[in-house]
Amino acid sequence: MKREEMSIVIPVRNREGLIGRCLDSVKAQAWRPIRIIVVDNGSSDDTREVVKEWFSANEEAELKLTLVEEPAPGAAVARNRGLKEVDTEFMLFFDSDDVMLPGLIEKVMAAFMEDGQPDIVHWRTETILGAGRKKISKFTLTDEWRCHIYHAMLATLCYAVRTDFFKKTGGWNESLTGWDDWELGIRLLLNNPKLKGINEVLARIYPQTESITGSDFNSKVGIWERAIDTAEGDVEQSGRSDSEWLIDMINYRRVILAAHYKREGRGDLAKPLLCKALVLRTVSSHRRWLLRLIYYYTALGGRGAYLLWR
Repeated sequence: MKREEMSIVIPVRNREGLIGRCLDSVKAQAWRPIRIIVVDNGSSDDTREVVKEWFSANEEAELKLTLVEEPAPGAAVARNRGLKEVDTEFMLFFDSDDVMLPGLIEKVMAAFMEDGQPDIVHWRTETILGAGRKKISKFTLTDEWRCHIYHAMLATLCYAVRTDFFKKTGGWNESLTGWDDWELGIRLLLNNPKLKGINEVLARIYPQTESITGSDFNSKVGIWERAIDTAEGDVEQSGRSDSEWLIDMINYRRVILAAHYKREGRGDLAKPLLCKALVLRTVSSHRRWLLRLIYYYTALGGRGAYLLWR
């Protein structure tokens, strides 16, 4: 039986020293055929030359390699450019800083071929934090809405998807420059996908100091709020019967962001955001009290507040 091809879209900008490691990890996958689509997003270093050299040294019949350019800045823009090149039934997005662990594509494709034919296959990732510390991403087989809204279960490196299903969501929101994968995951779930989970770590993330996420929240104020507001709008426009429940969880993220601002010494940013969360029409007086408790608990360094917000 002919094997299905998997397309992998990798945006890259100024990663001349890292992109080779990422591409090596894709080539090391046992599954074939694979198509790698690298989108250079206006690199000013030798990234393009490194990719071209890697392509020249590694292209083979069942490892198809494509390099395109997208000068407009932004990972979302670059990913959408790569999406235009995808002509296979299955695809995933990957980041140029990070690596696939052995067996990722083989296990994912096996899951796609199982009875039930899922639209999305998701897995765990491992983030290397330094000093011997690691963080494993949250995962669930039964409570995907909570796991994604609270923990970004469908972050960029955590899933593969049927291409037609992904395109139905409208692609990446190019107006967002932070938490854009979180907002996209909400739109994916709003389309009621059939999900298949693999409870294994299949990718490793190496955070970079110049990442959009950065080391604090207040230095990029407005970016996170825009993603929360957009996700809230996505749910409102969906007309779902459970929209108030979903907005309630999204509003929790607003309170947690306010608490981060407070913990970073920016009460001036925290106060209006907290007020916006508390006046949401779906928040009862009891829930308003609980949100305040969650806010102060998190601002003081507490963790796991989501367990209170059920």
